[in-house]
Amino acid sequence: MTFLLRLLLPLAALLLAFATAQQASDKITIYKDSQKYAYYGCYNETTGIDGSDHSRALSDGINEVKRGEMTVPMCLSFCSGGKTEYRYAGLEWSRECWCSQSLSGISKKLDDGQCNFPCEGDNTTACGGSLKLTVYRLSSASTRVTGSALLATFGVALTLFL
Repeated sequence: MTFLLRLLLPLAALLLAFATAQQASDKITIYKDSQKYAYYGCYNETTGIDGSDHSRALSDGINEVKRGEMTVPMCLSFCSGGKTEYRYAGLEWSRECWCSQSLSGISKKLDDGQCNFPCEGDNTTACGGSLKLTVYRLSSASTRVTGSALLATFGVALTLFL
């Protein structure tokens, strides 16, 4: 009987841990309340892929790490609130925010469930995973506003010129 308990007790603990982790990942949702960015998908990081020269999926931009604080709105604001409005915003490892004008062509779209790490500042929202990014892209509505503003500016300049 003691032998059987020694065998079954670790198995029961393992099953309980798995069930708890599964419940937690089932409650993680994808943030969709941004007026500027639209959810684009879960993508793999490219630093370990042959041919990537260790470049990131979202490279040539800016990034920040907010240990214990990161949320999707915080990252989206960071990617659009500076001198440059970045086209892509991605979250990784629950606390990292990456901003870039492009997403690497060797980064592959994954099943949304693979970006299953909760944000450290909001444990109900997906913030990537281990070498996985929850990616957002500027929405076409934002692009239209920017395009309209550009056309209006061009029109004023043209009127002044003529």
